[in-house]
Amino acid sequence: MKFDNSGLNLEFFSQFIEENYQIGRISSIRFIPKGEDGYCYSIKTDRNNHYFAKAQKSNEHLDLFNSLRAVSDLRYKYKKDYVVAPIQTSQQKSIVTFDNMWISLYPFIQGTSLYETSEFTSHLEQIAKTLADFHNVSVHNNQLPKETFQNPFEKKILYLLNVAEKQDFSSNLCKRKTASLFIKERKDIETALKKMRTVQKQFLQRQFKQTITHGDPNFSNILRGPNEKLYFIDWGEIGFAPVERDLMFFLEVDGKPLDFEQFISTYLRNRPDTIIHPEIIEFYLYRWCLQEIADYGYRLLVDNNGVEEDEHSWKELQPYLPIPHLTMHDRIKNIVNFL
Repeated sequence: MKFDNSGLNLEFFSQFIEENYQIGRISSIRFIPKGEDGYCYSIKTDRNNHYFAKAQKSNEHLDLFNSLRAVSDLRYKYKKDYVVAPIQTSQQKSIVTFDNMWISLYPFIQGTSLYETSEFTSHLEQIAKTLADFHNVSVHNNQLPKETFQNPFEKKILYLLNVAEKQDFSSNLCKRKTASLFIKERKDIETALKKMRTVQKQFLQRQFKQTITHGDPNFSNILRGPNEKLYFIDWGEIGFAPVERDLMFFLEVDGKPLDFEQFISTYLRNRPDTIIHPEIIEFYLYRWCLQEIADYGYRLLVDNNGVEEDEHSWKELQPYLPIPHLTMHDRIKNIVNFL
């Protein structure tokens, strides 16, 4: 979140962290506007140690407990030092609950996200090598989700279409603009939802190979640390899926194409047995688009996050609605031509 409307009492929150983690006394805690799915805080202790805490609203559809346990295995069992894993509590837990929030604590990485530096192309080769290494890890974990090519956002989007048509948003500019946009694009949204159902049936018959994937390795979730080392953060979507689930994030950034040929060539040199399926990348592009429509649409039409957060959500919704069919088609066409 870009603004702290979590409602957390930071004094009580600090006490809770001190009681659950063996880090000493907290001398300062401050909100930092990072990420979209939770509230982030910079923590310093009287021992002059620095940590990063994340608070997320509880979500019955997300098994963050097993996800973060798997992340810890990647870091410590499989020795993948580019994985930023949560610090364990005194009870050896990766995550704890406080005020209906999921809380996780991380070592503070001195660095900047690649998105903030705008250094995209210069790091593509290093990212490709790292992802190839990660995808080669043979993880045995029956608790992690496996790809079924479902579209879990259909129900929420249909609800938002109904809200947009029936509720009066005349007193809120962002909500009014959002409702008008949903109503205008209703037919195209419903067509896309139908297409996703059709594709799921087709893909389930083909039995694509699945491996461990990050799920959201965008440039905001890759930190450039000391000595140009890269660190991958925000592992809440970890799960088994075709590698295209991760690779599709390096087609473009902010609507501008990246050198995907350079990226995928490096990836394939480091993982030569990989078969790239353009149709799977297309599926993931559409599902990501629908996820953003569902998430930002819900924040705008249902949640009451305040004017500043609404303006931010409205801005973030723009690249995805209207659905950018032509842009996604061009990206897939370029992949087909390269392959």
